[in-house]
Amino acid sequence: MREIRILLAVLGLSAGLGAAGAHASPCPHNPDALGVARVITLDTPQGAFLGRLQYPTTLDLGPKEIVLTFDDGPHNTNTAAILAALARHCTRAIFFTIGRKVRKYPDIFRKLDRSPHTLAAHSWSHPRNLARLPLKDAIREIELGFQTIEQAASRPVAPFFRFPGLNESKALRRYTASRGLAVFSTDLSSDDWMQIGPRTIIARTIARIKRRGRGILIFHDGSAATVRALPVILDWLSRNHYRIVHVVPKQGYRAAGEGAALAGQRAPSAPEPR
Repeated sequence: MREIRILLAVLGLSAGLGAAGAHASPCPHNPDALGVARVITLDTPQGAFLGRLQYPTTLDLGPKEIVLTFDDGPHNTNTAAILAALARHCTRAIFFTIGRKVRKYPDIFRKLDRSPHTLAAHSWSHPRNLARLPLKDAIREIELGFQTIEQAASRPVAPFFRFPGLNESKALRRYTASRGLAVFSTDLSSDDWMQIGPRTIIARTIARIKRRGRGILIFHDGSAATVRALPVILDWLSRNHYRIVHVVPKQGYRAAGEGAALAGQRAPSAPEPR
């Protein structure tokens, strides 16, 4: 199976997308920090589908290269703890955030916005399966999610999207490709969404990393167990000489066509986020 060949930018972002250059100097407070080994810049005008859990393509990663990703935030307590764990290692991740939670927890989102991590979208309200909604409602979920995040952020939002529950359809794949969105699935799952304890998250994550050796790794802000497991996993990655690869966009998300019109419409009904 082929790898998607992506434009590499080891020197980091241009000033226009400022918050995510490569970590070139030692981490001053942690000599054993992971840091960031390199930065990949994605340019996907025709869209992209990444992560071999679902797709034949993934990021062009070398041995022992890991991309950290977090879904479902911002969370009123967990997100700050996750940011602190990442900061201890001077490393970076992609945060796939939910529009309604961005609106509900503006102070937490501001901390994320001020961080060096990539901001991306995970829908407006996280329906369990966008493919079961009428296509127009599913598109509204995608676009309102992006635009709510964009309105709250002080910097560009990456045109990176992860489907809630990783559930999608041919029609939704066509839509995201037409919008030039990079759709992230995953290569490696921590299973932290399964309401398991931190020891199980640690054991499963490390076993899968050892087996596969590289890939996109998915965590979730909503899991308190993740907060306890993450520092252990990051320390293990460092001790075992894994390298963190950060992913940034060549250009930020841009509203267009129906998506722009939908921004002014009322969002589809959904339960308030927890």
